[in-house]
Amino acid sequence: MSYSRVILIGGAPMSGKTTVARMLAAKLGYGCISTDDLGEAIRATTTKDSHPHLHPMDGYDYREYYVTRSGEALIADINQEHRAMWPAVQSVIRKHATWGEPTVMEGWSLWPEEVAELRLPSVGSLWLAAQEQTLRERLIKAVEFYRGASDEEAMIDHYLARSFWYNARLKEAVKKFGLTSIELPPQAPVQKIVELCLEQLKR
Repeated sequence: MSYSRVILIGGAPMSGKTTVARMLAAKLGYGCISTDDLGEAIRATTTKDSHPHLHPMDGYDYREYYVTRSGEALIADINQEHRAMWPAVQSVIRKHATWGEPTVMEGWSLWPEEVAELRLPSVGSLWLAAQEQTLRERLIKAVEFYRGASDEEAMIDHYLARSFWYNARLKEAVKKFGLTSIELPPQAPVQKIVELCLEQLKR
């Protein structure tokens, strides 16, 4: 079986991108990169003054960021942050598509339109589309993430508002650009999802 040199896995927060990407990389013998980690590295070498869109949480405890920012404000923040990150993310994709090691990259800063515009034959992509109930259940189970917030209910509601918006927009974009996606079956074991991904990613 043949697979693309670079495989991109996109999806909303709590869609399971990281787990799926790690298992795919292990099965294929590929490296694995998270765009979240790239974002951390970029923020470590920039400041809010030099790159304001990369530092929306500066001055906040992360939980209070989600409590005090509305769903609409969170959406605006993440759109700006992802646009600011894209040049760096694209550079890493291009490196691995040409001479770097074969790699699976995952993250919700990957976006169908930008990936389609790369037009790199050695890059494949797969988008994980989840049901809203699945995203909600997974967030509720991640108790350590929201524990200690001044208003846990508000944090959850605002976080999910952004995730639901992103998930719906992702499905529209994938359809528009004719890209490959998987509608995640509720309660499906991760191994089953990985098998579905491998089937879709065959070249």
